[in-house]
Amino acid sequence: MVGVQISVGSTIGPDGSQTPVYATPGAITASIGGTFTAEATGTTLTVETVLSGSLWPNDAVSGTDGTNALPTGCYIVEQLSGVPGAAGTYELSAPPSTGVLNSCTVTSASTVLNVTNVAGGVLQVGQNLSDQGALSPGTLITGYGTGNGGIGTYTVNQQQTVAGETMQTTLTALAQVQAVTGGDLRHVDALNLSGTHRIIYISLPLHSTVRAMLKGGDIVVMPDSSVWLVTQSLEPFFNTAGWQKLLITLQNDVQVAFPYQSDNQPAGVP
Repeated sequence: MVGVQISVGSTIGPDGSQTPVYATPGAITASIGGTFTAEATGTTLTVETVLSGSLWPNDAVSGTDGTNALPTGCYIVEQLSGVPGAAGTYELSAPPSTGVLNSCTVTSASTVLNVTNVAGGVLQVGQNLSDQGALSPGTLITGYGTGNGGIGTYTVNQQQTVAGETMQTTLTALAQVQAVTGGDLRHVDALNLSGTHRIIYISLPLHSTVRAMLKGGDIVVMPDSSVWLVTQSLEPFFNTAGWQKLLITLQNDVQVAFPYQSDNQPAGVP
């Protein structure tokens, strides 16, 4: 596995200089699901106070007042009133066991990531999320909600409850690294490239410089901490085969561990 930083454009300094901006890695403050003080009559849940997080349609909810309880499998159908995700009324998929739930603590498990601060990087689909242990292993962003790279909501692949905290975002992919052949060098001869180069087969749609969009080349970070810039796409087969062949160029001064090859490689890679 290798780490990846996707170019999302450039920032322009006061002197007109341009600095590439990358989507990963980054740090965010976010929550998934939450806890609330609430009561229910029939299928109407009234959230009085938000203790942590937020509440969204399809969230699984649980809670008991000591006598009455929300049934197993109960979830939010829709919000009926109030600030989205916060205090207000919600429709439940089923009523409490006796039809009434007195005011108590209700917990929601969700697939909605509610991001309230982005300290670094840009969020995008496919990123892995990690923290100090509250997140379920393998949690990753699978879709956009109200957010589009910054503050807002996103969909994650696992339903869970995580109180507001700092999370780290990374993007990883299967890859195989090989030496550059004479044929590869002839293919890019006119580019007048210098430096240390490798060929990488990777299961992500990476790109070299996109001048029309002011994007620098994407970045690949190897397990030995060497940083490589995507210089040229040699076999852009991601859309059809799920992998592509790229020429990458070393960007930092490290002792490169080579050959490096992952334990796995994308299907179809020779």
